[in-house]
Parts: sequence; C-alpha cells; structure tokens
Amino acid sequence: MVVTTASLMDPAIGIPHQPTNTARSVHQVRAEETAAVADCFIAARPGADPLVAEAYRQLALQTDRQFAALTAPDGPYRMTVVSTSVATPYSDAGELTESVLATRTLEVTTSRADRPHPLLGGEAGSAYYRFRAVHDLVGHVATGYGFDADGEYSAWLVQRSRYTGLARWAAATELHGEISALWMTGEFAEHKAMLLEPRLLGWRP
Repeated sequence: MVVTTASLMDPAIGIPHQPTNTARSVHQVRAEETAAVADCFIAARPGADPLVAEAYRQLALQTDRQFAALTAPDGPYRMTVVSTSVATPYSDAGELTESVLATRTLEVTTSRADRPHPLLGGEAGSAYYRFRAVHDLVGHVATGYGFDADGEYSAWLVQRSRYTGLARWAAATELHGEISALWMTGEFAEHKAMLLEPRLLGWRP
C-alpha cells in the first residue's frame, strides 16, 4: 500500500516532515518467534512487581510526549483524538489512513469494561487510550501498514525504536506480546501488565 502523508511526528521520533509517496517495506512475521512470544504472554501471571510498574510508568510518560507532539493545537500536526464506543471505527488500515489524513481526526475505541488495562486504564483520556492513539497514528497512518499479522509486526518494529529503556520493554508486551497471542489463538487476550523474557526480544531492555 502506498501512502501519501505528511509526517506525524517530530524529527526525534524519526518520521520525515515532508510528504512521501514511498511505502515502507512490510516485514514478514516469523512464526517461531511469534509462537514463543505468544506462549510467554499467555503463560505470564500478572503480579505487583515493582519493575513492571516502573516499566509501565515510563511507557505512559514516553507515550504522552508522543501524543502531545501529535495533538498540540499550535504544533505542525494538530491531530484531534476523539473517543468512540464503536468496537471497530475503521474497517481496515486503508480507511483509517484516508479518514485521518482527510479530517486530521482519529477515533479511538475505549476499552470495554471487561478488558481494562491493569496499569494503563482504558477509559477516554487514560494512558491506554493515548497509547492506542499513538499506535494508530505512528504504527499505521504514518507507515501505511495494515492490520494483518505482517502489518502489526512491522508497526511494532517501527514503534520499538520510539521508546527507550524500560518503556520499550513494556511496549513489547503491548505491541508484540499481546498481538502475537491474538495471531496464535484467534482471540483477544485479557490485557496484562508483564514483561516478556528478554531472550525473546533479541535485545537487552
């Protein structure tokens, strides 16, 4: 898919300011990695781990900086993010991209009452709400990646470089662990606050 889009981020995030007609290369999901990551996520038993709590605190802080850059009314992008109760406000990533670029408005579904995030919440304006908005804008609109397995995996590879330290580790849970579990089981898992085993990520958090 070829996307013509202005940058949705500042230079520190790594997406160019000028419009581009060049589609990013889609990375193929690696089956063995996906299965191992999914197993780790599914088997994890959430607990009150101070390291997990700190990782998610940093994830929220770093996400907020990205969200602020996207939505600042006097900034270059001036995105508006609104909440919706519609489970799937966009039929596919193409519709998401076209709608956002045409209206500069993104609809974000609030988490259902039975799937709140244990540390990030889920209601409109919560940390998880802002995290979802940044994922849609940076992981999909700015790249042209789809909602399929390869598209989501490619979005993760882009977004992991937008986080540092413990925040990147927590982002791996959300963007790689939970999504891998979806592809392996065909069902959305309950949100978990946990950290994947570093050996599965190929880098030290």
